[in-house]
Amino acid sequence: MVRKALVVDCLEAAKPERVRFEEWRKGGLDCVHVTVATMHGARETLSLLGNWNRLLEDNSDLIALARSVDEIETISASGRTAVLFGFQDTTPLEDDIELVEVFYNLGIRIIQLTYNVQNRVASGCWETVDGGISKHFGANVVSDMNRLGMVVDISHCGERSSMEAIENSSRPVAVTHANPEEFIGTEIELNRRNKSTDLLRKLAANGGVIGLSPYPKILKGGSDCTLDTFIDMISWTVDKIGVDAVGFGTDYFMGWTVDRLKWARCGRFARESAVPITGLSRWPDWFQSPEDFPDIHAAMEKRGFSKAEVDKIAGENWIRLFRANFG
Repeated sequence: MVRKALVVDCLEAAKPERVRFEEWRKGGLDCVHVTVATMHGARETLSLLGNWNRLLEDNSDLIALARSVDEIETISASGRTAVLFGFQDTTPLEDDIELVEVFYNLGIRIIQLTYNVQNRVASGCWETVDGGISKHFGANVVSDMNRLGMVVDISHCGERSSMEAIENSSRPVAVTHANPEEFIGTEIELNRRNKSTDLLRKLAANGGVIGLSPYPKILKGGSDCTLDTFIDMISWTVDKIGVDAVGFGTDYFMGWTVDRLKWARCGRFARESAVPITGLSRWPDWFQSPEDFPDIHAAMEKRGFSKAEVDKIAGENWIRLFRANFG
């Protein structure tokens, strides 16, 4: 029996509730990487994981936790969506290297090194000076993640920190959700979030993958971006770094209020966001929820992507990267 090509969204930050899980099923998603915690301490993160345990139990007809590629495939074959736990910051590790393995054993499989700002591990993309990966804690975190089999995510890291993460990692690194800066330009709200072409080439050369995102705040044209422009971006990125290094990571942020957006921007390190908050952005007409993934895939085929190329970008590139990390 030929194995089904899997569809993956490698980053969602929506409020976790049943309506979201129903959207995943309607959109044919086999696997979704969810944000369990960002700038939360270890104790808070344990409670967030407890909440996810209840969600998994109460919605077991739609979702199940995956800790390996084999489990992703088994869950998909059962007609459900596999959930991968991740952090969008290393704050949950506090200053304790032993917590990397503790959270691994609790199911965490992807950790973004920093969320916009400086922390103990690396510099975020909002920082004026990027100090790179810290030579003690940061280097040890990357090494321990490699040892255990966790994906190093550099989506919100600064340029130098991102480059050094790739150099320090013995396994392929991910940009789970960002877009190419050269294609998008800087006339966007979060104009330091996207990635340089040099970084993307280095990422691809080391087996990494970028998850392209329809999130309006990092998208050309914002909420008014057309599907044609989004397909243009996919084509441009494939031309620059190759079809094996491109996937999707929507950064789908739904179900929250502006207060939650402010938390995402400020945490406890500030009272106001370093980047002015213009409110919750309207999603493009062609991407109102993950239910719309099949339309994106169809538009890619219409543009001239082969079925094999669509399968790679839709999810198979992520599965390869997961296998290279998870073992």
